Amino acid sequence: MAKRFIAILLVLVLCCSFVGCSNDGAPDGMFSATLDGEPFILYVPDSWSDNRSCGVSSAFYSSTQRIVVTARYYTPENAEISLDDHVFSEIEEYAKTYEQFDLEANEPAVLGGVDAKELIYCINHEGDTFKFRQLFTKYLGDIVVLTFYAPTDFYDGMVEIFDEIIDEFVLREKGDVVNDCVTDKKTPEGMKIASSDNVEYRLYVPVSWICNSQSGKAEAYYPESGRPNVTLTSYSPENAMTAEEYFAECEVEYKKSIEGYEFISVSDRTVGGRDCKQYTYSACIGGVSIRIMQAVFVYSDMVYSFTYTALEDAFDLHIEDVDDMLDAFIFR
Repeated sequence: MAKRFIAILLVLVLCCSFVGCSNDGAPDGMFSATLDGEPFILYVPDSWSDNRSCGVSSAFYSSTQRIVVTARYYTPENAEISLDDHVFSEIEEYAKTYEQFDLEANEPAVLGGVDAKELIYCINHEGDTFKFRQLFTKYLGDIVVLTFYAPTDFYDGMVEIFDEIIDEFVLREKGDVVNDCVTDKKTPEGMKIASSDNVEYRLYVPVSWICNSQSGKAEAYYPESGRPNVTLTSYSPENAMTAEEYFAECEVEYKKSIEGYEFISVSDRTVGGRDCKQYTYSACIGGVSIRIMQAVFVYSDMVYSFTYTALEDAFDLHIEDVDDMLDAFIFR
């Protein structure tokens, strides 16, 4: 379990996906970067960018400098484990995972009004040095982890902002997740609609996936740690472009912004009756591997991008569902 918290899953799918920010109840000058149903609320400054499309409650200050905050939780197998013991096990895991792990602080703290433990440490990953600040607390049986990281040279300049995010962090009971089951006459058996009525297509997903057809976004996720997720976006270029040209432009940004970006493969398929290029690539963030599949196709001069993101060890577990989504996709 520790490796899931070692790093921030910074998957900046630039040009391809976007999750809007929520200001409901947020302090002045901040917005919520929190996924539905989490036992906390993560507020970040309005100047930050929402990064929930990676499947984690998270945001980033700068994609090029990789300054990130994330919040996650899980239920420990041993319900009686103390916070001190849990944090000690995390430290042991970090020391095993990183070639260089320098622990600078392990101190009592407060998070969301509850006693917490704070770690500050530096790691070296693929020649780059990052400084982490992690707060752990145990709340209603779950371990909640708030993590910041930045390149070591930028860390000191971000401490005041990190303090503000910590001060506004809220612990709460797990909320209800909006998960509707809207269908139409063309819905395949065992599936439901994950896109709204005001778009020119239907994105169908298996009923086991979580979605809100009235959210205004075509997206869904599978309810497990890491939240394997799919999003569908469209782009209207100034000049007509092919799927290959679109991905080539995206890849330029990926190589700049996605840590450990590595192209894996490309294949052909059909989506909604249109020729489609299906690209698969990976990232490795602080020792955690992520795999992404992006299906790109063109219809009426619009470029459509369907993106599936998952942790490396969960990618193949859900690929059959993802293939079913693409097979069922239709233009209305």
